[in-house]
Amino acid sequence: MDNKRSRIREHAHWVLIMERALAQYGLSLSHSSLAQELTRSPLPASLFIEQANANLIWSEALRLAGDDLFGLRLNRIHSPSAMGLLALAASTSASIGAALEHLTRFFPIMSTQVRVELRRDIGESHLLLTPVGEPHPQHLEAVIGYLGQILRQLDDSGKGLFRRATLRRPPEELAECHRLLECDEVVSGPVCSLTMPLGLLETPLVTADAFICSRLIDTLQDILASQPSHDLVEQVKRRIQLLLGSGDISVERVASPMNISPRHLRRKLSQEGTSYEQLVDEVRRETAIRMIGEGELSLTSIAYELGFLDPSSFTRAFRRWTGMSPTAFRQQVLDGAASS
Repeated sequence: MDNKRSRIREHAHWVLIMERALAQYGLSLSHSSLAQELTRSPLPASLFIEQANANLIWSEALRLAGDDLFGLRLNRIHSPSAMGLLALAASTSASIGAALEHLTRFFPIMSTQVRVELRRDIGESHLLLTPVGEPHPQHLEAVIGYLGQILRQLDDSGKGLFRRATLRRPPEELAECHRLLECDEVVSGPVCSLTMPLGLLETPLVTADAFICSRLIDTLQDILASQPSHDLVEQVKRRIQLLLGSGDISVERVASPMNISPRHLRRKLSQEGTSYEQLVDEVRRETAIRMIGEGELSLTSIAYELGFLDPSSFTRAFRRWTGMSPTAFRQQVLDGAASS
């Protein structure tokens, strides 16, 4: 099991974005039993999803849509509140350069799987996308689409701010990408990026508003400060994930590295509306569904990876989580993949 990958968690609003997009095809994530189980959380307030699970949902959405350009189309269908807030902060900035600085600084409120960096070169500037972990390729293209949308909005004078997009696709697939992105040029390359003329970064924005911008920046700083790395529930879940398969996922082993007593940890979790046992159950459920969906391990191996004493205990737990046996669920996933 790749524990490093499993510790990366993405905003759950991407699930809603995919759901909204699939509706345009007359489809829903509920048409995939795998995606349906991955998006059903025992904690209603859970706002993040494991990267591996997010990738599986992307794959299911892509399979259902049957559209290899699914990610690039998302910005044309639905703009989440986080993206709207980023776009508003950018548009109220003093200049295009200041807008891009704000965009890169606060982009983690939109996606935790992609770092966006502004680099200046001779005659050009670039928004470079660096993957965090192993995000789905469609996720990277969706980010390109949303950033391109903001660049077009900032280019109120029509000077050609969005000069070039670089995608991880072979050249023969770029013609339709060019139409969707509405930039001057789309090229193939190893690093996803958006390129702009360097001279345009100093261009003042007619939509600039210092008063509104300063207050939006304050709001974005508050949101950024509350990212999941500081969340107790997320920390406990990550620690449980690391301990799965070790044979000992006791509350003592989780509490010790956090320098708090097991009793204090239980009390803090109770204040968050959950319990240690609930979190163990949730991590096991999420990991079981992901591992069955990936299809790399036998069900017996998955049972031991999850820390169950025997496969029958795993089967009983899985029936409680999903209403079906692990075998039936795996077959349903396979049938769904074959039907595509």
